[in-house]
Amino acid sequence: MNFGITFGFRLTTLKQFAMKKLNIILIFLLPLFFTSCIVVDNTPGPNGRDGDAYFGVDFEHHAPYSYWDNNKSVPYNPILGEYYFTAPGIYDFEYFINPHDYYYGTYEVWINRGGVGGSNGQVGYNGNDNYLMLICDPNGFHEHRENWRVDNTLPRVIEKTEGTLNFKITIQKGSTLTRTANAPKYKAF
Repeated sequence: MNFGITFGFRLTTLKQFAMKKLNIILIFLLPLFFTSCIVVDNTPGPNGRDGDAYFGVDFEHHAPYSYWDNNKSVPYNPILGEYYFTAPGIYDFEYFINPHDYYYGTYEVWINRGGVGGSNGQVGYNGNDNYLMLICDPNGFHEHRENWRVDNTLPRVIEKTEGTLNFKITIQKGSTLTRTANAPKYKAF
């Protein structure tokens, strides 16, 4: 009988020992099981911030007699040479060089979009800010070259899309005798 009790005791001890070993093995294998699972997250990250757009009015030799545009971001009596935060769009403008003659046309303002987000949540690049300054020169659009002059009575389109330089201006000379003008936002005193 003593043999049966000893054998039973040894069997119980062996089961407990095997369970302890199994628990230790499971403690090591369970984290390996969860870390060996490969999770592919190909979710794109957020797009980069769009750049802002700014517009201003200035002059080269003489201040304009008056200025008007339909851009609500440019206030009445704007400070010449100052940039104003503006929304993208196409705007009409006029600036008088004297009480009778003026230049009119359109200018286009747009923003530089931010880059698309990359895989694994990578944020896209930010867009550059865009600045456009309309120079109200008495001679209208011109380039400084010898023996060369632009005919100001024809509409001219000046456009540049290179890097962060993005603008488009259409300009033409007018007169109060041939076309009615708008009430100015700015008038020189």
